[in-house]
Amino acid sequence: MLLQVENVSKSFHKGQQVLQHVNVYVGHGEIVGLVGESGSGKSTLAKIIMQLERANQGHIYFNDVEITKKNCSSFYEHCQLIFQNATAALNPMWTVKESLLEPLQYKKTVTNNDLHAMLDKVKLPVAVLNCLPNELSGGERQRVNLLRSLLVEPKLLVCDEIVSSLDRLTQREIIDLLITLNKEQHMAILFISHDLKAVSYLCEHLYVMKDGKIADEGKKEHGVFQLTNSYAQKLFQAMG
Repeated sequence: MLLQVENVSKSFHKGQQVLQHVNVYVGHGEIVGLVGESGSGKSTLAKIIMQLERANQGHIYFNDVEITKKNCSSFYEHCQLIFQNATAALNPMWTVKESLLEPLQYKKTVTNNDLHAMLDKVKLPVAVLNCLPNELSGGERQRVNLLRSLLVEPKLLVCDEIVSSLDRLTQREIIDLLITLNKEQHMAILFISHDLKAVSYLCEHLYVMKDGKIADEGKKEHGVFQLTNSYAQKLFQAMG
């Protein structure tokens, strides 16, 4: 198992309970969906997985090594998080090329040919290298963020609502790109979203969150997730 989130709980000030005994598992090369309404705890869980927030209880293992409450700088070479807000994730004063090279300064040297090949992989023209973020469309900015993550060759990509602010065509293009990357690089993906259609198209295994808990989980059989919880079933029935 690549990622194991076991019995994770999180509360903030004044005893506000955000996560309660959450268990989530992602296997090598697996695409796993995490869905739920706004406020269900999805983004908090993503931050805890990435150690941007600390859990009050529980353990997280990556490749069978516990990363909870430890210095996990090497972990970030193998696991990357892409945020919903593509604009905020980029330095507005840096060109795309500067943003792409920044995470690699301690890892390896990347040639222009390498960058051009990766740009082609995410379907971006070479001309964007000299652009500032505000000169790009929302879809282009999100592709840049995706490329930044891919340059360190992660084993796991955590995607937190990365297509929610994009138009339907761009959403489909990004999701198709994730599927290609998963097949070509055997890269595992934890896809966090409230878009059930996107999750149904992309994922083979699903967790449903409600009020900070895992309400249900199921694998896809014959194109349909096998869910037993009434709340989870109603979510997908409403999708139509």
